[in-house]
Amino acid sequence: MIGAIKTLSLFSGAGGLDLGFHQAGFEIVACVEIEEAYCKTLRANVGGNRALGPDVEIFCQDVNAFDPSRFVDAGIECIVGGPPCQTFSAAGRRSGGVIGTGDARGRLFERYCEILALVQPKVFVFENVYGLPGANGGGPWREMLRAFSELGYKLKAEVVDAADYGVPQHRERLIMVGYREKDFIFPMPTCGPDSPSKAPLVTIREAVADLQSSDEPYHDGLGGMYGHLLPLVPEGLNYSFFTAEMGHPEPQFAWRSKFHDLLYKVDPDAPARTLKAQPGKFTGPFHWKNRHFTLEELRRLQSFPDDYEIVGRYSQIVGQIGNSVPPRLAYVIASSVRDQLLRSKKKLEFPVRPLGFSSTFRQRQRQRSRTFHEIAQRAIEQQYPKSRLANQAVEAIHETYFVVSEGHFKRIEKDTAPRKLAGEERSYKIVVRETKGKISIDFARRLASAEVRGSIRITGLSKYLGRIDRVDVVTSIGDYRDIFHIWVAIERALIKRSRFFSLIDIYGHYANRGDTVNIVCDFGLATTPSERLLEFVSNSSSCGTFMTKKHLSALVKCNLRELDEAITNLRDERFDVRTSRTHPIITGDKVIATYPFPLLSAKALVISKVEMLDSSAGQDNSESGYAQSYLPL
Repeated sequence: MIGAIKTLSLFSGAGGLDLGFHQAGFEIVACVEIEEAYCKTLRANVGGNRALGPDVEIFCQDVNAFDPSRFVDAGIECIVGGPPCQTFSAAGRRSGGVIGTGDARGRLFERYCEILALVQPKVFVFENVYGLPGANGGGPWREMLRAFSELGYKLKAEVVDAADYGVPQHRERLIMVGYREKDFIFPMPTCGPDSPSKAPLVTIREAVADLQSSDEPYHDGLGGMYGHLLPLVPEGLNYSFFTAEMGHPEPQFAWRSKFHDLLYKVDPDAPARTLKAQPGKFTGPFHWKNRHFTLEELRRLQSFPDDYEIVGRYSQIVGQIGNSVPPRLAYVIASSVRDQLLRSKKKLEFPVRPLGFSSTFRQRQRQRSRTFHEIAQRAIEQQYPKSRLANQAVEAIHETYFVVSEGHFKRIEKDTAPRKLAGEERSYKIVVRETKGKISIDFARRLASAEVRGSIRITGLSKYLGRIDRVDVVTSIGDYRDIFHIWVAIERALIKRSRFFSLIDIYGHYANRGDTVNIVCDFGLATTPSERLLEFVSNSSSCGTFMTKKHLSALVKCNLRELDEAITNLRDERFDVRTSRTHPIITGDKVIATYPFPLLSAKALVISKVEMLDSSAGQDNSESGYAQSYLPL
């Protein structure tokens, strides 16, 4: 390739960034990527007339083990790549908090700098999540800028939306260009109101038009817990359509109780929201005809050409697509780097931003949010005519029932008290009464050798449950292993009187709650560290924020070894108390309790993420072609 710009790719992934640079005339001489599944994709696109060119060497290894010495004095003019983003991502914030450079993955920029120092390219292009500059007060970002600058590079960085550069997807990414000579100015958007041409953004319908069949019917939904709701979601909206904040007359989710991709159905006449690498059964984007997008359609939404081969099982391919830089965005950046810094041209392929230019994509994002409210109101008027919303008297429900249980999920409900129990079985009597605005529950362990009395009070429910604002529970239990079944009884009572599906749907996601529902518990347990920890985390005021183990151990009056044992015991009872052992994204001595109640769904994972990864290595966690949907831990 005459005049090609020799380029080394780090953290190559499935090659989206590399492909865009190759299309712009850069010669990718080598790719360094740790994941074998991604390396298989890279290899499949090397050779002959394939997408990445005939001669690309693939190093399937940790970048820390990669030896860059052979590329010293080899004519490398450019290095591209972005380290893994989990430690700075929005998903990371909801999963366990942003730890940034406190995690080994967050320090991979140091290896990036070491390779830059050895190879000495004229230019490098660093790509990462849009939230990196603001993570942890901006400290990690300032540290990175200092490290790159000390190598003698001038730096320009911008957060851009891929949709403004011809990708049929709103995907915000941080792009940083480092260079030694001349100056670099980011290119103007190629589409949208900020572009010189004012060309419209590329829509989903345009991108996948030839993959559609006019005979395809609208589908009924996905089945399962939430699948039947998908046909009711207006185009462009998600689960939030069913919230009180959107004006829904029969709310089924608390505001921001789920990831925003739950039940997200695209507006075909606009770009999609950001594709995800690990979607669940109910995670969008969904086709406007109420189905998952096909792999061919997903590739188009990420701007991969049809001849680019992505290798693996369904879930692996979806992951590679979702983790990729859109090649179209990469092409625009690469062409600008080429024309301005490496192969200077008087007439640039993409005009640069004028002095004082300010992108409007964030303002447009806020405008879309306002538009979604208007769309929701129109859909509600159609789906819920006034005759359906007429006030009707609701009969209060009073009931008494008995439960025989062995473990968490082997439960039998009875109308009469069991006469005897077998093995490890436990028996409970539950009495539920409803009066105006209040549910009262008496929960008693039967046939226990000792009884401890306690209480639970839940307030702030009326926003979501209408006629019910408060739940008062009187408990009489044998030990803390009975508490799981108390919460099953509470969830059962609330769901029976609403259109919600689970207790978490009512309470809200721990990381982004509206702070409407308040829970105060006193089970009368305070003898052991496990009991004291349970009493502490069973109050909503104690949940959703990080604290150090040292501080927590002082609060529950135990030493660190006893605290670790207590956390294990509570997780065995399905309380989601997280540490660095269960969630490697959490720093060493931090701990967080997510909810003041146990996870009641059998599908909600509470095992250690490390154990899960060890046990599932090499397995395909897919269900009918789609990744299983679990409560995100």
